[in-house]
Amino acid sequence: MRVPRSSVLMLVFAAGCASAATGGPETTVSRSTASMVVGSTNGGFNVPITNTYEAIATSVPLTVDSAYQVLTRVYAMLEIPVAPVETKHAIGNNEIKVRRRIAGLPMQKVVDCGDKMGLPNAETWDIHMNLLSYVQPGPNGQGSQIFTRIQALGNPTDISNRDLTPCSTTGELEKKIGDMVLKLIKN
Repeated sequence: MRVPRSSVLMLVFAAGCASAATGGPETTVSRSTASMVVGSTNGGFNVPITNTYEAIATSVPLTVDSAYQVLTRVYAMLEIPVAPVETKHAIGNNEIKVRRRIAGLPMQKVVDCGDKMGLPNAETWDIHMNLLSYVQPGPNGQGSQIFTRIQALGNPTDISNRDLTPCSTTGELEKKIGDMVLKLIKN
């Protein structure tokens, strides 16, 4: 399914939908849901779709403020471009346009956009990514949890940016962010 880029009218992110396993410091995958309303910008139609994605949760033995400080260091270390986020204790960028690599990872390890003749499309396509990490208090008031999620669309470089195809996350970038937070805490 192709999604016209200019027709993405609204993205509703429900941080409360994310849940993670309890226990010690670990990075886990949890199902979360976001909704995207798609339609034409020239007075055409709106078609609601639901996009299910994986939110990666990392439990850390720190306060929310301390965990957020470590998280911002990780984003800087990975050279992930950030944009202002209105949510407290959140960092990310709702429109990162990347090709081939992000945070030291090959794009085909970060997102799956299908393949053509055995070559992953993520390797050669332009990827438009919405990346967000946020910190919430941990279960039972102990420590905190860092959630990271990616939503991505891609298109071949020879096609207009208006014709984008949804890509699914592999979880590798989200896991790398969580694992780096844990590594920094231990050092």
